[in-house]
Amino acid sequence: MKSETKNCQSCKKDFTIESEDFNFYEKIKVPAPTWCPECRLVRRLNSIRDRCLFKDICVLCKKNIISTLCPEDNFIVYCNRCWWGDGWEPLDYGLKLDFSKPFLKQFIELQKKVPYPATDNRNCTNCDYCDTTIRCKECTLTFGGFQSINCHYCETVAFAHDLLDCDIVFNGANSYETINSNGIYNTKFVYFSDECLDSALLFNCIGCSDCFGCVNLRNKKYCIFNKEYTKEEYKKEILKWDLGDYKTVLKAKEKFWELYYKIPRRFALIVNSNNAIGDDIKNTKNCQNCFATRHGVENCKNIFTCGLLLKDSYDTTTGGDTSELFYETASCLESQRVMFSHGCVNSRDVEYSNRIYNCSNCFGCTMLKNKKYCILNKQYSKEEYETLIPKIKQHMVDMPYIDKKERIYEYGEFLPSDHPLWVYNESWGNQFAPKTKEQVLKDGYQWREPLKRDYKITTRLENLPDNIKNVSDSILNEVIACEHAIKAENNEYNLGCDQQCTIAFRILPYELEFYRLMNLALPHLCFNCRYYERLKIVNLPKLYHRKCMCNGLESSNREYENTVKHLHKDKPCSNEFETAISLERKEIVYCKECYQSEFI
Repeated sequence: MKSETKNCQSCKKDFTIESEDFNFYEKIKVPAPTWCPECRLVRRLNSIRDRCLFKDICVLCKKNIISTLCPEDNFIVYCNRCWWGDGWEPLDYGLKLDFSKPFLKQFIELQKKVPYPATDNRNCTNCDYCDTTIRCKECTLTFGGFQSINCHYCETVAFAHDLLDCDIVFNGANSYETINSNGIYNTKFVYFSDECLDSALLFNCIGCSDCFGCVNLRNKKYCIFNKEYTKEEYKKEILKWDLGDYKTVLKAKEKFWELYYKIPRRFALIVNSNNAIGDDIKNTKNCQNCFATRHGVENCKNIFTCGLLLKDSYDTTTGGDTSELFYETASCLESQRVMFSHGCVNSRDVEYSNRIYNCSNCFGCTMLKNKKYCILNKQYSKEEYETLIPKIKQHMVDMPYIDKKERIYEYGEFLPSDHPLWVYNESWGNQFAPKTKEQVLKDGYQWREPLKRDYKITTRLENLPDNIKNVSDSILNEVIACEHAIKAENNEYNLGCDQQCTIAFRILPYELEFYRLMNLALPHLCFNCRYYERLKIVNLPKLYHRKCMCNGLESSNREYENTVKHLHKDKPCSNEFETAISLERKEIVYCKECYQSEFI
């Protein structure tokens, strides 16, 4: 089949469906999409919870709990012990099929009836203030942890221990504000770097130790701001950069980012991968428009934050782990042939379902465990199920769900955007496809005004000691105003940013011990604002067509002078590429060949 241009029914822009896309849709027996890839991604992002936790009470056992669902949304929430226990049966909430109204409307009604677990933590110890963590211990405010210990204020960390304010770190230990890095130890402010130790302020460095403020280094030691020293010289010079002092941290960061913008950056971070287009790609093969993929992702398209042997899948956001044939899914793991679904684990042949575990042949189900042949949480025989499914799919075409923006959801579209479990500014949409409140409402999503907080601020930032050496244990008793909060009347604080600011924060005992051990100055932002500030370093999952900025002997903006001759000699490089770095940004962007000529 030839490629075809369609007009997105959400943003009204044209997009192209390639011939190989049609082959995939035919393979899994679904119609071609009517939303463009970018709008489909935003729709899935809106279905994934953000870093919001609320106090609530378990409806079943009446105990106080921490939940990802806001109490004012009136969902039925059980503590994790009750939800995984035998004291209730999800099939008791099943709905009888009603062909007089849209199927997705019935599915939305079902989601409002069935109890939800407070969080999605499994086999964890002392991780009450976390979510989506698996086999973790002693973690706090960590989201997406896997087999990790003593990780605090982190996002997506695996096989790690003793991390604070770290994101997407695999096999790491004793690190602070380290982002998208693997195999790291004793690092601070390290970004997109692998196999590094005893270092601080690095970007895209590999195999380095005892380095400070460096960019694009390979297998180096004793370097400061890309200048190499002897071991003795380094030990003497590094004393000038005491990261236990807050003012020194600010000065060091400023100098580091000045260096970063004067050195070429490769158009995309792609490692050990073949035929891969996107950014932040490792150990990936035959993938297009993919971002943040790890370890054995193959034959996929429109993928974001997936890994661990995900194969033959399209339009998948978070998930994988020995999975295949996903389409329009979010947060699905260890499963096969899952479509238009969220949070399915160890399941197969599932469509239009939410949070089901160890199930197969389910359509329009939610919160099921160990079930087969179910529709809207109602049990059917194998013969009944196989007879009904084609009728339901045709009914979804004949009587589709239509949202408030008059967008049509026939069979083949992901779950409706106007009925998520989380509002847009409490979802991944707010992180990776940021919009203003006005844009969110205009696009048909939901928004929640920040909940009023009545913290009693006991100290201001100007009263904090600059150096960690001067911080006493009394700091543990203080409630500190976040730097992003602004003062209002009556000594109250309002949000000064759109980063889920908590207005105030406290330093906890394990945190103070960490800062002292690592010689780090106290933070001036709450943990949410610190996270959103780190996100600014991460490219958003969107590609732009650009040309290489190598102008022959120097970069086109004249900030960088080449150190060797390139294949194109003194003429401008003619290479073009797809990159997640937009034209408006300040980085010097080189193609693969020019970058490797300079740094590898």
